[in-house]
Amino acid sequence: MKNNILFILLIFTGLFFACGEKDLTPSEPQTFYEFPQGNADYDQEFLAYYEKYNVQFLYKYKESDFRWNVTEYIPYYSVQADEAYADKAFHFITENSFAIWDEDFLRKILPLRVLLASEIYSVTERYDYVYDEETQEWGSVKVYDTTYHAAASGLNHIAFGYTSEKFDQLTENEKLNATGEITKSLIVYAASRDKIEIPTEFSDLFNNSSNTENQGQWGYNGCGFLEYYKNIDVNYDFGLYVKYLTIMSEDEFKAWALSDSFDVSAEWDQSSGTYKRTYLIKQKYEIVLDYFKTKYNIDLHAIGNQASK
Repeated sequence: MKNNILFILLIFTGLFFACGEKDLTPSEPQTFYEFPQGNADYDQEFLAYYEKYNVQFLYKYKESDFRWNVTEYIPYYSVQADEAYADKAFHFITENSFAIWDEDFLRKILPLRVLLASEIYSVTERYDYVYDEETQEWGSVKVYDTTYHAAASGLNHIAFGYTSEKFDQLTENEKLNATGEITKSLIVYAASRDKIEIPTEFSDLFNNSSNTENQGQWGYNGCGFLEYYKNIDVNYDFGLYVKYLTIMSEDEFKAWALSDSFDVSAEWDQSSGTYKRTYLIKQKYEIVLDYFKTKYNIDLHAIGNQASK
């Protein structure tokens, strides 16, 4: 009897650990779609692009596909595309962001899917202090802020957030920024999946300057970041440099990002007893430029000069 009980316990223990191991090991998404997704003229364009580059443009998808196993984007949400704008979104993405790369590099960094969304947004909570006329006391109230995004990257996809009437309302500057956001998302995706390798020198600068103490003292730009992002990682940091270098002219980028008023990083110099400027942004900028030029023969400034015309 004892042996039978022991045998049963061993079976359940084995099942428990087997299930636990399975849960800890991420699998590929199991949602597959008929492709192309319709019979419109643009569906045939999507199919031709897939046959050339092996990437599917999907305007019908589940929210679980957008959020699947992507810890960084758990607070991000999307709304499926307005199909009337699928054609415009496709041409905008391929002609403004994808077309800046040579074909070999583009094939290297493309994801399995591009999800076309009418909206991509994140929700954050904060507390505001308000005065209650009834109690005549100040108190805290939870407030939810919604931020809309032009693009986002996931485990096996990138997504575009203006596949709707919003696209027709974009200004030229907003379209240029959207182009940069798609490019950033593509680079973040590629780096996260080891399709491109972020230079060690860049990673070292990120790791040495991204701690909370430095950010509190010098601000996001003082830590070498071009934008504030709460949970920034090295892939996102790297992607931001590619974004701005490909949508701004060389002169515009230098006048902004490399100015003494923006590139303000510093470290304590023991010998002089003062803070010494370290110019983190300039260091990262030079690493990114050299990486693309040396490894892929891609001149990011040339791309930015063309985009800003």
